[in-house]
Order: sequence, then structure tokens, then C-alpha cells
Amino acid sequence: MSAMSNKLRSKLSLPVIISIILHGILIIVLGYQFIPDDNGENYGSINGNSIDAIMIDPSVMTEQYQRQLQAQVNQEKANQQRQEQLDKQVKELAEKAEAEKAAAEKAAAEKAAAEKAAAEKAAAEKAAAEKAAAEKAAAEKAAAEKAAAEKAAAEKAAAEKAAAEKAAAEKAAAEKAAAEKAAAEKAAAEKAAAEKAAAEKAAAEKAAAEKAAAAKRAEQAKKDKALNELLGGLTSGSPDVSGGAASRKGVSDGELNKYRSLVQNAISNKFINPQNLYRGKTCTLQIQIAPDGLLLNVTSKGGDADLCREALAATKLAVIPKPSSKLYNEVKTMTIDFQPK
Repeated sequence: MSAMSNKLRSKLSLPVIISIILHGILIIVLGYQFIPDDNGENYGSINGNSIDAIMIDPSVMTEQYQRQLQAQVNQEKANQQRQEQLDKQVKELAEKAEAEKAAAEKAAAEKAAAEKAAAEKAAAEKAAAEKAAAEKAAAEKAAAEKAAAEKAAAEKAAAEKAAAEKAAAEKAAAEKAAAEKAAAEKAAAEKAAAEKAAAEKAAAEKAAAEKAAAAKRAEQAKKDKALNELLGGLTSGSPDVSGGAASRKGVSDGELNKYRSLVQNAISNKFINPQNLYRGKTCTLQIQIAPDGLLLNVTSKGGDADLCREALAATKLAVIPKPSSKLYNEVKTMTIDFQPK
């Protein structure tokens, strides 16, 4: 600030010096014009014009000089005042510049702070937006994973349910089949038991009937014996080779086979074959009957043991048809190869 003030003072003092020099030159010129030359040609004339004689009073010159001096002093004072005003203005300008600088610095600081705050706000908003986007993406991913897991769980549950239902259905079907089989076996057992009870009852009744008919059989046997003796053994139950043709007199193989088939059907009607247990098996039965078809005796002569056991029981329950009189001697003791139907 002092350098600027000195510069302004140097600039202001130069005009004052020039003014003093000019005033001095002017005084010299004016004084020279009033001095006559030797010839007196220009005396009292200016530029060739004649003027009246002028008397220069020294007091006037002195007064004029004093006035000029006073003017210079006044000019100096004015210049000093102007310099003071300039210094004041410079100071004010400097203060103003300082204030403007401070204001500019403050404005710059405020602007920087505002820009920093805006940048921080933008960064915070950007971070918040990125965080929100990341959270949204994570939430969407989690939701998608959850939906996929729920879908997989639902599909697994459905598959397990279907498998369980299938297994339950198969189990129910197996249990039903087992129950039906058990029921069938139970029914068969009950039927067998009932038939056995009926067979035992029938056997008892048959035994009673046999006992009641013992005399009749004995008498019939006597008659048969007498008839055999009369016919020369032609109707014997064990004919020899030479008498075989005579024993078949009046009886065809078709009639014999037909009767045997009737007897086998009678046995089959009382035979129980659960689930075709005895399919393909055979039992050879030897049966002795009375003329009225009453069973006298039955034995097994070979075959499947279980089948023979059941076949014997069924034969004892069977109602054997009465053979014709001409067939009786051929079938009173007969052998049947029994096969269950």
C-alpha cells in the first residue's frame, strides 16, 4: 500500500513541477517582451503592432510573483489534499479490495463448501442408490431363491405324496388281496370244516345206515354168491382171462366209462381245490360200492399224498349214483384215477 501511495505522489508532484516551470517561462517571456531592443523598433509593439508605452511596476511584478507563489502554495495544498484524498481513496480501495478479497475468499470457501456438500450429498445419494439397488437385487435374488426352493420343496412334497399314495394304494391293494385270500382261505377252511362236519355226519348216518343195511347186504351177498355160482363165476369181481368176455356180456366200454365219469363228478362236487392248489396232480382211488351206490370202502393206491387225503374225504362225502343192475358187477369194485377240476 505504501509503494502505491509513493507512486501516486510522484505522479502528482510532476505536474506541479511542470506548472512551476511553465509559469517561470511565462514570466520571462512577458518580461522580455517589455524590454526594448537597441533600435527601438519593437518597443511598445507586439507582433509588429504598436502599443502604448507600458510601465512595469516592480511592485506589480512582485505582487504577481507572490500571487503565483500563493497559487503554487494553494496548488501544493490542493495537491496535498488531493494526495490525501487519493491516499484515502487508495486506502479505501485497498480496504475494499481486502473486503472484496475476503468476500471472494468467503464466497469461494462457501462455494467450495457448497460444492463439497453437493458432492458429498451426490456421493451419499449415489451410495444410497447403489445400496438400495444392491439391497433390491439381493432381495430379488433371495425372493427368487426362496421361490425356487419353495417350488422344489413343493415338487418334492408332491412327488413324495404321490409315492406315498402309490405305496399306500399298493399296500392297500396287497392288504386287500391278502384279506381276500385270507377270506377265501377262511371260507374254504370253513367250507372244508363244514363239509368235513357234514361228511362226518354223513359218515355217521352212513354207518348207521350201513349197520341197518348189514343184514340186507349180507342177504344180497348170499344172493350174489348164489348167482355167481349159478352163472359159473361170470359175474365175479375178479374174473380170469378166459371169462373176461363173458363178464362184459351186455356191457360196453362206453357205459363203463360213462359211469366212472359220473362217479368222478360226484367226488369232484365234494372236493375243495382252493386256488387250483392240486392242478395237474393225480390220485388213484379204489372204490367199493353196494348195488344201490352206497359207498362200502375207499382206499388210495398211489399219487399225491395231500391230494389223496382230500380225495378220500371228498369220496366219503360224495353221493355215488346207483349203477344199473347189469353194470354193478363191473363197478362194485372200481379203480379211478382222480384229477381235480
